[in-house]
Amino acid sequence: MATSKILAPLCLMVLVFCLSLSMVKSQSDGVCAGVERPDPETIPCTINCIVADPVCGTDGVTYDCGCDDAFCNGVDVVKKGEC
Repeated sequence: MATSKILAPLCLMVLVFCLSLSMVKSQSDGVCAGVERPDPETIPCTINCIVADPVCGTDGVTYDCGCDDAFCNGVDVVKKGEC
């Protein structure tokens, strides 16, 4: 009986977490649509930034050189602009 009282909220928390992750991933795809992700073997990679185009990464860091900058650091993008 006590196990089911603990298990139900735990299952709900896992479900909410998984849904949140999928939403962040889909937002990243929309914000950075058309930007090719680097080969994972080349991460971290170097970006030569000419014009600032800040994006907010899933790690809470602002990447000034846009989606390429975030992807080269192995991070998905939450939104355009600073965090």
